[in-house]
Amino acid sequence: MFTLRASRTLPLALLSVLLGGCINGNYMDASEPDAAKLRFVANTPNTTLDYFDDTHCEGQTTGTLNNIFTRDSERKVGMSFAPPADADGYLELKLKPEQEAYFRIHMRTGYVLCGISFNLTPERNAEYELTLNSGKGSCKTLLQRVRHINGQLVRTPIPVENKGLPACAGTSPIFPKLFPDTPHRVALIDQIIDKDTLIPREPDPSRSERLKWSPEKVDTLIAERKAKLGFTLPDAYWALYRQNLETFNAEALGNEAQVLQRYKDEYRQRLKQRDDRQLEQWAVPADKTSKEIDAARLLESRAMAMYYFQVQKTVLATTLSQHLDRMAQMDAQYDVCKRYAECWKLSER
Repeated sequence: MFTLRASRTLPLALLSVLLGGCINGNYMDASEPDAAKLRFVANTPNTTLDYFDDTHCEGQTTGTLNNIFTRDSERKVGMSFAPPADADGYLELKLKPEQEAYFRIHMRTGYVLCGISFNLTPERNAEYELTLNSGKGSCKTLLQRVRHINGQLVRTPIPVENKGLPACAGTSPIFPKLFPDTPHRVALIDQIIDKDTLIPREPDPSRSERLKWSPEKVDTLIAERKAKLGFTLPDAYWALYRQNLETFNAEALGNEAQVLQRYKDEYRQRLKQRDDRQLEQWAVPADKTSKEIDAARLLESRAMAMYYFQVQKTVLATTLSQHLDRMAQMDAQYDVCKRYAECWKLSER
């Protein structure tokens, strides 16, 4: 940043342009009439959101949020729903539809550093909301598609996945060079992932069995709900209620396998950045490697453990949100909210 004194030396128009570029970054909103829209809500200090695509491997900035030394980015694109009432700061972008984009969130305060990256291919005329929160030394992000259905807002979580940009591979540390797969490299990578002891290798069947709801459990949940309502609903409502409970339980039981698969895919992608020599060193038993090699491997393992737990939270949040939306749509279909204040309701955050 630089300091600009009074406008004796710079015309007001030029001063406004320079300050606007500093505040709002250099990203140019998409001009297509069916452009998608994204709102980024940062409930964290000193936060930035950067944009990348196949023709902008160096990245484009969108401005800063919640920085005590500068004004917040003033980017707004007229989205159809209001921002969260408790949002600390937010900005909005227009995105080229049907084109894969890569986003990087960066936030640093004290000892907490967040660096979250993900891919998104926006749909035409779609609206999205991305939120970032921090606490207890960690960061949590949530990406949602937001739509208006029957006069209400429906939010559908979208998994936050970092797939990189193949066209940009090797252009910067953000997009490192990936070594091509060979049978030898694939075998080494499999060994490294399989030997990692910080994360379970496979889903625990006994845990799934414990969490599986019996028909009697579902009957109990339905009976408890009927007792709370105090009025009669048709059998079709309760059949749908049962279906929604069973769907939620089935999705929850599949979460562990989904998290493990995403963890392994991410780990494999990171290991593709390592040359054959390093993979060979990391694949041998720990007691046969040097302390320096062990330390590097442990650092990578811990980074992946943090990724695993972040994905756990994201997948759980997605499962819960989808369940709540199904239940809310069910209650709206049968006009339950007109008679029962504690009905399932669509989120309007």
